[in-house]
Amino acid sequence: MEKIKFLIALFILSSCSMSKELKNERQKWNFNHWENEYKDRAFCLCILKGYEDKKIEKIFLEKDRSFYNPLGIAIFDKSLKPIIDNEIKKIRQDSINSLNKYPEDLKGIYEKRQVLAHCLKFYTSKELDNLAKKEKENWNKIPNILDEIHKEIPTY
Repeated sequence: MEKIKFLIALFILSSCSMSKELKNERQKWNFNHWENEYKDRAFCLCILKGYEDKKIEKIFLEKDRSFYNPLGIAIFDKSLKPIIDNEIKKIRQDSINSLNKYPEDLKGIYEKRQVLAHCLKFYTSKELDNLAKKEKENWNKIPNILDEIHKEIPTY
């Protein structure tokens, strides 16, 4: 009877554990560091979108591969898009609020957007830390990382 209980327990544990393939895939995609990669992606999106200028966005995408991240595009961007949209509103509002607050000779400097400063502040925020921790629950439910990437970035 003890052997049967042991075998049933062993079966339950083995059926609930992660498959070797998924474990290998997660290791390959650096799953243990996704919280940092998520925050990095948030920072990049904040910069890309913060200027609200397609020419600048195109240059960043062409010249710096930091801004192109298949994992980020496929998995992180879904939850980051509304957060980044909110950060862009804050950047825009800060710029609007600075209008006519500075002497005429300094307007050209102080009425510009503070994209990089804002995005750095956002990157180090508790809000982003908490969001990354919360998203980890969703990441643990992903059965196949590569399938998720191919949904957003198809290969032909």
